[in-house]
Amino acid sequence: MENYYILMADVVASRRHRGNTLSRDLKQLVASCTTNLASGILSPYTVTLGDEFQGVAKSLHSALESIFYFEETTLKENIRFKLRYVLHYGRIETRLNRKIAHGMMGTGLTRTRELLNQKRRGSPRFLFELANNMLSNQLNRLFRVFDSLITGWREKDYLLISDMLENDNNEEVGARHEKNRSQIWKRRKHLRIEEYKILKEVVFDLIKGKDLP
Repeated sequence: MENYYILMADVVASRRHRGNTLSRDLKQLVASCTTNLASGILSPYTVTLGDEFQGVAKSLHSALESIFYFEETTLKENIRFKLRYVLHYGRIETRLNRKIAHGMMGTGLTRTRELLNQKRRGSPRFLFELANNMLSNQLNRLFRVFDSLITGWREKDYLLISDMLENDNNEEVGARHEKNRSQIWKRRKHLRIEEYKILKEVVFDLIKGKDLP
């Protein structure tokens, strides 16, 4: 019996989205993450219900990489739903399924599911419950700030934001969006792109040396 970084997520207000479109986009998003971050995933992210998925990451760093991948890919692919995440470090008592995140049991999986099902008004979109309580609290606070930034981004700007996150050259980004360099600079300031990137760096600096075996 070992402890693992268990990541579960569901779609926020899934009933507001068209079922077929939501199911297709979620499956493609989950498959994309599993493929692109395969080296950091022990049990592949798998859609367990129509609007939920789960998986097991190799490390805390890998789990956070996955969360950022999901968030930034929804921008890049112009996906209109938001995900709510729970990352818990807990026990899996059966053999780890390395082909699909099904058929496993353990107190860690049960606890992660309990946390995901605690849907109250004002519940955070990112929730961390790790072995280190101080680290959990720090990540929970930082991701509240992240969510406040992301929530302020409008859907019509998703592709622009994605390009600004990937490319620091305002002239090149502007050419793709029929704007000049000055306009892109102003949009970066207004959308707090640099603040987002700094916070992301802080998160990964914070967890250095704190991964559990």
